[in-house]
Amino acid sequence: MVQLEPNFTLVLKHLASCGAVIPAEQQAALDHSLPIKRIEAGLKTLVLWGRITALNGKDYLIAEGFNTATSKDGLATYETKYFYSQDGARWSDLQPVDPDTAVRCARIKGQLSGDAAKNYELTEKDPNAPEPVEGEEQEKEPEPLVFQISELSVLRYRVDSITAATSVIPTDSTIVNAASQVVPNRLFAGCAYPEKLEAYQHRTAAPGSGATLAQDLRGTWCVHYDSFKGVAQVRSLLWPGYFFYYAANELTWGALYVGDGNRNNDLIFML
Repeated sequence: MVQLEPNFTLVLKHLASCGAVIPAEQQAALDHSLPIKRIEAGLKTLVLWGRITALNGKDYLIAEGFNTATSKDGLATYETKYFYSQDGARWSDLQPVDPDTAVRCARIKGQLSGDAAKNYELTEKDPNAPEPVEGEEQEKEPEPLVFQISELSVLRYRVDSITAATSVIPTDSTIVNAASQVVPNRLFAGCAYPEKLEAYQHRTAAPGSGATLAQDLRGTWCVHYDSFKGVAQVRSLLWPGYFFYYAANELTWGALYVGDGNRNNDLIFML
């Protein structure tokens, strides 16, 4: 039987050896809080996306949910909603950020503080300030623009960035129905070569498009396949902390992110 959504218990079981773990007390809370939140939000699917670590130890648990996905122009578009929690029991909406705020969020580096009410202050040159005239003395420098960026905005930006570059599923595990909706392929028989990157694709690639992880920048993904257990583990080297598993015997798969949300910009020097 083909799975319709990832099983939280199996995800933790197969990815624990990678370091993708969730504290036991939070696991117990998630078993009850996620189904309740899914019903409250009116979502068809709500699963644990991952955990983004914080300096004060109050890590952010992220849940991802959606109702439908459509295929158009070679891309699969998901109407995704995100929620965050710091105890695994109470969930709050993680609002999307506009393009201008996203550009500013990209300038904030390092690990998040863990204080959801914190604001980061950024300064920018005022584009409307008069340009200095050569040969004339300027009385004073124009005042820069000051922006307050909330930590939750930075959190959402990092979640969106990681999701856009990862979101792995087995190739041919989804199909497009008559309504142009992306749905699970109930006739999916498994990956022929689970030890190869060609067996996996991004969720955003339209079913049947032929796009696989092998077409990504070389060296950004690695696969480890245990032929005895029939389990493949795929990890991102560009976004350390993202892990995906595929179990050939159980015909299940899932992914989890556990990290600080920062991209590995030194990857080019490691290849």
